Amino acid sequence: MAVMKPNTVIRSKTRHHRLRSVLSLTVIVLTALFSWWYLFLRTEVETDDAYVSGNIVPIRALVPGIVSRIGVDDSMPVRAGQWLLDEERNVSKTRLDKAGADLAEAVRRTKSLFAQVAGQEAEVAALSASRKKLVADIDRYMKAEPSGAVSSQQVSDTQAEIAVMSDKIAAGKALLKKASAFVSGTSVESNPQVLQARAEYVASYIAYHRASLFSPVNGYAADRRVQAGEMVKAGQYLMSVVPLDELWVTANLKETKIARVRTGEEVEIRAHAYGSDAVFHGKVIGMDPSGGSTFSLFPPNNATGNYIHIVERVPVRISLSKSELQRHPLRPGMSVTVSIETRNYPSLRSLATDINTNGKSYSTGLYDNEMKEAQSSAQQIIREN
Repeated sequence: MAVMKPNTVIRSKTRHHRLRSVLSLTVIVLTALFSWWYLFLRTEVETDDAYVSGNIVPIRALVPGIVSRIGVDDSMPVRAGQWLLDEERNVSKTRLDKAGADLAEAVRRTKSLFAQVAGQEAEVAALSASRKKLVADIDRYMKAEPSGAVSSQQVSDTQAEIAVMSDKIAAGKALLKKASAFVSGTSVESNPQVLQARAEYVASYIAYHRASLFSPVNGYAADRRVQAGEMVKAGQYLMSVVPLDELWVTANLKETKIARVRTGEEVEIRAHAYGSDAVFHGKVIGMDPSGGSTFSLFPPNNATGNYIHIVERVPVRISLSKSELQRHPLRPGMSVTVSIETRNYPSLRSLATDINTNGKSYSTGLYDNEMKEAQSSAQQIIREN
């Protein structure tokens, strides 16, 4: 067996130490370079403090009542205008009938007032005509009295009749003025009594029909909290409808990372539900004008002097592709990670926003015809009376 010479062993150990030193130095330099790139040169901004958001439309009772039927349950798809539940209508139907009767009575009472005015006008006209005849008679009597053709008694009686007739005309005009005060400048439909009764009928009509609830938007029923037979109050939360075709991502970025974030920058999104199997693509469409703590229950008050700096997070909204959502559905509240490419930030405006309210979940036509139908029903009662 060959025996290594001492000098050879020393050279081998020296070479080994040099290689290890070079390797260690290389690792240190690479680590420093990577750290420098990661901290100062990397253009991507990443965070896992992000989640899927969307418009969650609450369904609340519009009128008080007892729930009689429920038409949907959690996870069921619903369309805009689809019936959701009913409340019993016994009390609201009675109130609607009473309001209809009050409207009919107001119409008939108003027509009676118009007829009373017309009758009073006719009576004043008749009295005026009679007085005019008596005035003509007294002129003739006074001319004929000196010749003895007419007695002085007849002249006196006619003068007395004229005075009485004048008083009756004055009284008639006063009654006419009183009757006219209720109808002057109005028609039957525009009379204040009819308008008041009509408004009460319309309110009762709407309350009666709002005992049935319909979905204002397309989506899925969720979080049902009402049972058949339950007494509910106006405004009480019953369930929600969640549209799943208009979602976005809310990413809470640290304030130390938002300097280069601009509206329009491209974003890669990975959902925990799909892992690396699906990558969603979106864009930054807006940034909240304040940090998250500003709207918290107890916002910070740094003027007290007991101040501990905590890095704030600023919510950033990121769009989601509808076609990608169809292939890989998401739900509000799901966790995601986002990577925002910021290399083009100098050419973009930081305060611009592409957020809009043009989506179907931002409006509903559910109540567009409600007033028209109520007014039409009230008009029919007016016509029939």
